[in-house]
Amino acid sequence: MRYFLLESARSALYVFTILMSQCDLMGLSAHGVAISMILGIADYVSLRGSLGDLLNFAAKLRVRVLELKSDRIDFLSAFDRNEKALEIRDLLNSYSFQYFVHAPSIDVNLASVNPILGRASKKTVLKAASLAANLGAELFVSHGGRLSRDYPRKLVGKATNNAIDCLKTISQASNDLGMVFTIENDYKANDYVLAGYPEQTRLLVENVGCKLTFDIGHANTAGKIEDFTELLDRFIANVHLHDNNGRKDEHLPIGKGGIDFVAVFRKMKGWMARKPLTIECHSFEGLKESVDFMRQELSV
Repeated sequence: MRYFLLESARSALYVFTILMSQCDLMGLSAHGVAISMILGIADYVSLRGSLGDLLNFAAKLRVRVLELKSDRIDFLSAFDRNEKALEIRDLLNSYSFQYFVHAPSIDVNLASVNPILGRASKKTVLKAASLAANLGAELFVSHGGRLSRDYPRKLVGKATNNAIDCLKTISQASNDLGMVFTIENDYKANDYVLAGYPEQTRLLVENVGCKLTFDIGHANTAGKIEDFTELLDRFIANVHLHDNNGRKDEHLPIGKGGIDFVAVFRKMKGWMARKPLTIECHSFEGLKESVDFMRQELSV
């Protein structure tokens, strides 16, 4: 009973924090209808500067959410160094962002059919989840993994089962640590992607029993943005925003590719005020340009 009360309190706190963060982000749509969005930006390993530089940049942009990437060397070095974790936590606590953390994705594959690599990947992501909780993260994001195109297609089922088994463990650990756990949909690639299409992604989410970080740019590479919103609406807890021309995962600034974001948000307006919107471009210039787009074109 105590466990369930604790989990209910954590869920209520997460919802309350999300709702409160909307209060200072009110605007008007093109039709004069009041809307609000929880706007954020995401870290990436190619961004120049230190973690402190990223925090200062985000503060100047006046965003509410900062999604941190566990692939950042600072975070990798904190997995087994408590003093480094405390140093990062103190730095994060000096700002007032809502923090999300993205699990490592470089050199990690939860779906690997190589059992040694699969175990190492799961251990790495669990380490990242533990660190994320210690840093005060509210939400934890992970990719599901892929099967190399060098393997025969008949192994897709095995890879999918491997991913589900790993993700269940990570989801439970994240929930026990007080975080919302989400799987992120993947982009179209040469490998066998296990969460690139709406039906695949729903299979993972339902079997794992978790939420979804819906990446609009990734969905566009599969030409399935609308299908994702219709099929997976109730699972979406976080949204990644970036642009592309539909052929590859470019992470362009919003408005510089082929995605009609005005049309997307017109369709999404029934629920967009309840979802954190995290811009995921791979340069400071792209992040600022995208934030400006959101505020100018969508009146956020």
